[in-house]
Amino acid sequence: MAQVFISFIHEEVGYAEAVKDFISRTLGPPAAPFLSSDRFQVYAGEKWIDRIMDELREAKVVILMLSEESVKRPWVNFEAGAAWTRNIVTIPVCIRRLTKDDLPKPYSSLQAVDLNSVREDEYLACSVAHYLGLAKPSGRMQMPQIGGDLGVSLKYKSDQTAYTSLDATLKLLN
Repeated sequence: MAQVFISFIHEEVGYAEAVKDFISRTLGPPAAPFLSSDRFQVYAGEKWIDRIMDELREAKVVILMLSEESVKRPWVNFEAGAAWTRNIVTIPVCIRRLTKDDLPKPYSSLQAVDLNSVREDEYLACSVAHYLGLAKPSGRMQMPQIGGDLGVSLKYKSDQTAYTSLDATLKLLN
């Protein structure tokens, strides 16, 4: 079971995959997140709702990928509520046009991350490391700035391997 669970809506899977890749490469295998849409994490024939509930139950951190669209969706709110009632650390991550100031209650009660803002990607990685009891990542790691409706402006400045993989993932968003 993964220690990090990423909640998102299907239409924004590219953002969730980019965060998954960034967290995995920055913090290593102990922090590899679970994505319910990853066919190599939920297998054919598996009862997917049971698997999602098991992953939520075992997670130490739930990352909520929140946009103006996703905050209105029942599934994201269901996963957030499941985490909240189990006292699992829940990190709202603002994407697209949603900002921290726009977060509705109860999400606005939590310290959030806005991936459209400078160094918030690093703040996300450091926060996840903290809650998992991992060493704080060293050096400057940066995910792409995600903004607007059409995609991303790459500003990733870490090792070349991470850049190449993240760049490939983010091309899906354009």
